[in-house]
Amino acid sequence: MKYYILSAFILLCGINSYSQSSFILTYPIGFPMGDLHDYSKKTSWRGINMEFLGHAKPGVAVGLETGWNVFYEKVGKQPYKSGTTTVTGVTYRYTNAVPILVESKWYPTEEKKKANPYVGLGVGTLFASRSTDFGLYRITNEAWQFCIKPEVGVLFSIEPGLKAMVGVKYYGAFNTDDLDGQNFLSINVGFVFSSL
Repeated sequence: MKYYILSAFILLCGINSYSQSSFILTYPIGFPMGDLHDYSKKTSWRGINMEFLGHAKPGVAVGLETGWNVFYEKVGKQPYKSGTTTVTGVTYRYTNAVPILVESKWYPTEEKKKANPYVGLGVGTLFASRSTDFGLYRITNEAWQFCIKPEVGVLFSIEPGLKAMVGVKYYGAFNTDDLDGQNFLSINVGFVFSSL
């Protein structure tokens, strides 16, 4: 995996040397799905997302994305099973999800318009750390999972070099031996800072 990340970084350095680049900073609101929803049903209001893009050709950008989403839920007194151990009590459930993805975005309309829709696809890994707290005790499972991320959104021009954005992303993580896929949907709101 480290070779893929290093290769993507070298590719991006080359693209950024010869073209316009963008930095995207967004606030993600996460909605757990699948196994993550079974573990923690509440919406995540904690997180940050960053993207670094180089425009390979008009209407197409490639880059890297990373972020951090925290899902949390307090669950009333009930039995919790982990392996051959069963514990009963109030649990505090945390899932930290950190995607590291190589991505591409396609902008089908002219950049001069006030609102520009886009679609994107990312591929990489999702680090998931799931912790369950019982008073003084903590059970933690961690896994690196293969992840695919489709997304759609709209950019709104504010001034040259600055845009607002709203987008929807689905992080589809695959099962590993240590942890089932930690899938979630996020609504991202933020800003795009572009070099001129």
